Amino acid sequence: MDHVLKKSWRNKKIVTGITVLLIAITASISIFLSLIIAHNQAVSKETKHLREITSGVLMRMSTTRQQFANVVNYFSPVAEKEACLPQQVQKMQEFNVSGFFLQGVAHIRDNKIVCSSISELLDGMALGDPYRIEPDGTKVWSNIKIADWQDRHLVIFERSGWAIMFVPSHAIEALDNSKVAIGVFSIQSHRLYTGKGEIATEWLERYQGKQALTFIDKSRQMLVYIAPNQLNVTAVVAAIPLKDINDDIVTFIQILIPLAIIVGLLLGGLFVYMQRTRYSTKSAILRALANDEFYLEYQPIMHLHHNTCVGAEALIRWRTPDNTFISPDTFIPAAETAGVICQITQRVFELVAKDMRNAFHTHPEFHVGINISSHDIRSGKLLSLIQILTKSSGATGNQILIEVTERGFLDDDEALTTIKDICDCGVRVAIDDFGTGYSSLSYLTKFQLDYLKIDKTFVDSVGTDAVTSHVAFHIIEMAKTLQLDMVAEGVETQAQANILHERGVKYVQGWLFSKSLKRKDFYAYLDKHAPTVHSSAA
Repeated sequence: MDHVLKKSWRNKKIVTGITVLLIAITASISIFLSLIIAHNQAVSKETKHLREITSGVLMRMSTTRQQFANVVNYFSPVAEKEACLPQQVQKMQEFNVSGFFLQGVAHIRDNKIVCSSISELLDGMALGDPYRIEPDGTKVWSNIKIADWQDRHLVIFERSGWAIMFVPSHAIEALDNSKVAIGVFSIQSHRLYTGKGEIATEWLERYQGKQALTFIDKSRQMLVYIAPNQLNVTAVVAAIPLKDINDDIVTFIQILIPLAIIVGLLLGGLFVYMQRTRYSTKSAILRALANDEFYLEYQPIMHLHHNTCVGAEALIRWRTPDNTFISPDTFIPAAETAGVICQITQRVFELVAKDMRNAFHTHPEFHVGINISSHDIRSGKLLSLIQILTKSSGATGNQILIEVTERGFLDDDEALTTIKDICDCGVRVAIDDFGTGYSSLSYLTKFQLDYLKIDKTFVDSVGTDAVTSHVAFHIIEMAKTLQLDMVAEGVETQAQANILHERGVKYVQGWLFSKSLKRKDFYAYLDKHAPTVHSSAA
């Protein structure tokens, strides 16, 4: 019996030794792989970040090119002797006001500005020979200085005698990230037009065009990303210090080292755990829907002139049974990723029908705005949800406002059909957060829209010296031209309200008037600010 025990003990020691060795090997391999994975993921993360920044600048540049084409197409048939008549100058000014990032529109003859939308500054200016002439005949002047515009150099595009002027730095000044260096340059000459941060000449000379390029400048310790515009004439370069990547790697490794040891000890258990947690977000949201953990708050929409509440934006909220509040900024993107955002949208419609039935009946001019995502448009169920809402709540079509962000319009054909079907039901449609994403002016003319919501980002800059302060006014003038009503979001000061009112914005929402309110509190607020016969619905 003792012999058997001793043998068993020896076998146990051997097995233990092998297990310890395997654990050590597994942990070492895990740590080594963690280093590689951490580095690759950190580089991938920052490259994606640079790609997003670069895409934003390219979209702004593309918008400017499209506006240039619109100007040339409109004015090209105009005879030379009629080019500077008052009605043509007035039309130039209209293009100037409605065009994002445009500083002026002009007629040019013999490399000289004959007349323009800003006659007091530009008329009669001799431009000299253009910097370059593009294959389609477009002449380009750069670094044009205007005496009254300090530190602002214009770029001019001209074709067939008609030109636009813009400040190239506007395409990058709105990017609020001091760590990222970014610039716009010529692919052929490698000349830098505008830049923010340190842009190395070697980066520009290395780029040959056509394809996006990513590389690491080891001497400067920078990750660099370069992408061309559609014409492959200019390109955008963006770079970020490797220190940010190294910080990500260190953070990732600090987490992975203990996990690597756990992997060695509980590899099988960890695998099961990872498989279970893989769907944890989806399961948690579906469980919350089943347990009625979601509820709505309502952000009042005010008529500036009458100071009456003409509507509300329905905002989804989530509070767990242990009283933990989960921000929409967290669970909405998670729900989109997990594929359950349409279920949340359905719950919003159900709660609006339940909460606002009395408001719809008592105040015929009152409306509720409901946010939808691109997933809702693609689902094919949106029209059915609207019909169920109006039937169950007694709401009329014009008491429902569907708010769609720019991403919802990316699939043009499907979105066009869905928006048309919604409008045919008498329901109104608003484009939300216009100008903050991949903006396209075609959205405003192609789709049947009733409202344009001015994002808080632009409202915040109203009345300030910020470079983006003029964007809100461009949006307002553009909405007026297209006969769209406007709702300004995030109004927090009386000064903002006054300026917006002077500019012709009738409807606003924001903390100056009220934060978002639960159903009971909102009804109390609505009773105090009820719309009258002199108010109009937003």
